[in-house]
Amino acid sequence: MRSSAFTLLRLAAAAAEQNREHDLRTLLARVRSVLDPEADARDMLAAYYLAGLSGRVEGHRSENIYLRGYDQPQIDLFRLLTEHLPFVRVGMLANAHLLDHLRGHATATVLSIGIGQGHQEGALLAQAAAGGLPLRRLVVIGVDPAADSLAAAEINLKRAGAEHGIEVTFHAVPAATEELDEDAWTLIGRSPRPLLATASFALHHMVDRHPGQDARDVFLHRLRALAPAAVALCEPDSDHHRASLPERFANSWQMFGTLFEAIDATPLTRAEQDAMKSFFGREIIDIVGAVDERSRYERHEPTVTWLRRLRRCGFRTTVPVITPELERTLAPSPDFTLSVQPDHVRLGYRQDPLVSMMAAVPVSAASPDPEG
Repeated sequence: MRSSAFTLLRLAAAAAEQNREHDLRTLLARVRSVLDPEADARDMLAAYYLAGLSGRVEGHRSENIYLRGYDQPQIDLFRLLTEHLPFVRVGMLANAHLLDHLRGHATATVLSIGIGQGHQEGALLAQAAAGGLPLRRLVVIGVDPAADSLAAAEINLKRAGAEHGIEVTFHAVPAATEELDEDAWTLIGRSPRPLLATASFALHHMVDRHPGQDARDVFLHRLRALAPAAVALCEPDSDHHRASLPERFANSWQMFGTLFEAIDATPLTRAEQDAMKSFFGREIIDIVGAVDERSRYERHEPTVTWLRRLRRCGFRTTVPVITPELERTLAPSPDFTLSVQPDHVRLGYRQDPLVSMMAAVPVSAASPDPEG
């Protein structure tokens, strides 16, 4: 059933791209007739694409899925995913990179883009203390459009700091990354050094504010001008940014199909698996359902595009040391893969790459980028 649904949905995506509404409605009706997600969990993937493409016909308005009033907020579902899908814990690799640049410093600043509830940064505090680092004060600048998440992050980080004997100063910046104003950039620029920047599953939400502009380039160029000691990016490895709707459909089907297979393999109840799938289902609906492209927030890019961008914006990529313990956590069984590349670390499921961690430091005259 899944192959026939894929074919029909691919045709529906092409019809939507070409504004052939009658054909789109006809194809969606055919998809609807062959799906039964209640009876067969494998139909849930197609059901989310059906919902997204149906929204184009019905005129649903897209909005940031982290700001919507779901019964189960997206940020809470993300925490559920980290418990059961090892590759979602890729932020642990980002922390390994940042820790290397905290050594020898009593004070530092972490700029966290898309900080959520601050769990990755809380783990960083615990790891710094466990490693005997001399860190005694950490300034955290948390950027996130969700005010509730920022409030939770401040509570969590101050609690973690008190537990580990590290004073935490928290600055909440309630904004999307592309909307950082001059006050925010001044705050970042004046904060104690070293400055470490991390963004886990966050930068792909950035929307270009002006035609012909790459908001991600603008952000990374401006960050580079502040001479951060280290940058760590964790991003999905797929192409949903500027690709046409049929391309977005095909590329995302490959990625989310693999994610749903990984969820189906977990020893959880159907209800728990469905809850995990709903996290990605909301992303699917955003990817294929947004009629106004300016309101689409899930804009993934291939890892190679992110690596080129980092180099273009004045950074040199590097790879952190991965301990056996860290490797066991991120790849606990043969189904979950961890591959160390010369310029990034790739995590996946059954050999299909899903996410990458890209570590970088600023290029200087003393450390030229070997790839130019």
